[in-house]
Amino acid sequence: MVKQSKNSHWHFETNLKQHEIITITLCPYRSLGNRGYSYLMIGFMGLMFFLGLFFYFMGAWPVIGFLGIEIGLVWFLFKVNYKSSKNFEQILITKNSTLIKKINWRGAIINFTIESPWIKASCIKSRGTSDKLFLNYHADQLEIGKFLPPQEKALLANALNNCFEQMRGAC
Repeated sequence: MVKQSKNSHWHFETNLKQHEIITITLCPYRSLGNRGYSYLMIGFMGLMFFLGLFFYFMGAWPVIGFLGIEIGLVWFLFKVNYKSSKNFEQILITKNSTLIKKINWRGAIINFTIESPWIKASCIKSRGTSDKLFLNYHADQLEIGKFLPPQEKALLANALNNCFEQMRGAC
């Protein structure tokens, strides 16, 4: 049984009886939904409006233009952040190979096929930077799940290794 946390950013499907395949999908986490984003922007624009009035009555009316630029910058940065949430990765595990599909926010797909029954997942903990999750095969390694939080990477490494063992046992 694969242990998956309650708020995990990945899920898996298994269909060993029919197609002998395990599918794991990794998705980035976004805590602010569309409604929350609307409320945040309305509140932020209201705050900037009142700050603009304050500066206008103090005689510093040129500040209003900079407050408008600030609103536009915050809006732009949130839009870029939401576009990056369209990234996801899909891992398809079969008896003979593992297919890793990485889809970026533009829709470009990069496929990696590992034809090795000796594949192993490992989570490397590091200081100062985020933990890294690798699929090791032969002398090579492939980093997956860059966007996952560190606590999820360790759980996913264990789940992947369990899936690899399960598929090796199905041979």
